[in-house]
Amino acid sequence: MSAAGLHHELALPTGGTLSGLTLMLSHALGCDLRMWDALTAHLLSQGHRVLRYDQRGHGRSPAPPGPYTMAMLADDAAALIERLGVGPVVWVGLSMGGMVGQELALRHPQRVRAVVLANTTSGYPAEAQAGWAQRIEGIRQGGLEAIVDGALQRWFHEGFRAAQQGTVALWRERVLACDAAGYIACCEAISQVDTTRRLPAVAVPTLVIAGELDAGTPPAMARRIADAIPGAQLVVLPDASHLSVLEQPAAFAACLDAWLTTLPRD
Repeated sequence: MSAAGLHHELALPTGGTLSGLTLMLSHALGCDLRMWDALTAHLLSQGHRVLRYDQRGHGRSPAPPGPYTMAMLADDAAALIERLGVGPVVWVGLSMGGMVGQELALRHPQRVRAVVLANTTSGYPAEAQAGWAQRIEGIRQGGLEAIVDGALQRWFHEGFRAAQQGTVALWRERVLACDAAGYIACCEAISQVDTTRRLPAVAVPTLVIAGELDAGTPPAMARRIADAIPGAQLVVLPDASHLSVLEQPAAFAACLDAWLTTLPRD
């Protein structure tokens, strides 16, 4: 698929001191670039340029026939960076976006200057892979309606779901708006993620973010990534489940801000 087909938004800071950094934001499975609305506004206020996009099969991007691989999704991102001439970027990926970021740093190291890997994993045990196969079959039998409520339970902890019913309802609608075939193809890519043994080759500054309450990609998975990448920093956000940037936006932004100050500037 051509990078020209990926729906994206490139935003420039409106004033003040420019940081010289371009942050590229990559969303989770079942979401789209709007997952980053609040963080984008914050980053622009800090003087950063922000590129966010809809991954294939999501949002306003096309859904070419699957199955997909994580290498394909990383190549999509690399091609978009090259076409727009914005690299090397600081990659910020959550869940599926974090898996893409690992592969991007390994396959296209010249396209990234640093990576943030949030609520993600470098591989699943066999029982979790079987769970992905069950999810795919559930969608084939009953559409996205069959899996959406289970996804929301993993994304948001019980207290958040009770207090932020409007937000939960909004993201339920957005999952159901996904292309089912594209969603399945991305599930197939996710189920086969296996970067753990290659992670020591990641040679850029890395921040790993975990959610204390994340059942889908628990802190132990984040620790495995941080331990494998030389010099990686790990932050575990309290009272956060899987979509930590939505549940704990201020804490997510604060740890990102602090880490960005440590990056060398051109």
